[in-house]
Amino acid sequence: MTRLPSAPLAALVAALCLFPALASAQGTARAFLEARHEEVNGILRDGATTDAARRQRTERLTRMLNDLLDYQALAEAALADHWRSRSETEREQFVNLLRQLVERNYETNLERILEFEVSYDDERARGDRTVVTTSARSRTQRRQPPVEIEYTLRRDGRRWRVVDVTTDGVSMVRNYRDQFGRIIARDGWAELIARMERRLEENRG
Repeated sequence: MTRLPSAPLAALVAALCLFPALASAQGTARAFLEARHEEVNGILRDGATTDAARRQRTERLTRMLNDLLDYQALAEAALADHWRSRSETEREQFVNLLRQLVERNYETNLERILEFEVSYDDERARGDRTVVTTSARSRTQRRQPPVEIEYTLRRDGRRWRVVDVTTDGVSMVRNYRDQFGRIIARDGWAELIARMERRLEENRG
């Protein structure tokens, strides 16, 4: 059975280390990501000693994650030709489910973010997008080689939004596109939605 894609640890770290609040896109994409990285690490270092404090921290960082990721662009790219054949209601449902799945992955791995040290290596233009190359190294397992992570960003008004994350050459969007496409081709749209809903229920359990 083809399963819904689940983010590997490196990709998850890539998506979770950098959560911007609404911010100006006047600076470089690299500077933007670096500043947000420090902001989030500061929040996590403050700690949360009660369940209420931990919930509040998670909610705050989840809002910041949602400001970072362009879920509409991610969903459209992941579905490719299938996006055009869906109704507006179906598109909204799919985007909402994708967002919830990313949020659940984030919440599950929140405490692990500080285990990784992120360095910023390069920034370059790619058409109307900007690609920032970074590397993430485990602070606790120093013998492991660093993981190369590329963020593809675009300007959305006066802020940067992430539209893809590539980890050691593996694109999150391409991975989703391949797996979603196989499910739709074999089992249909309704089954893809059902699997996404089941994955959410499993994560809540």
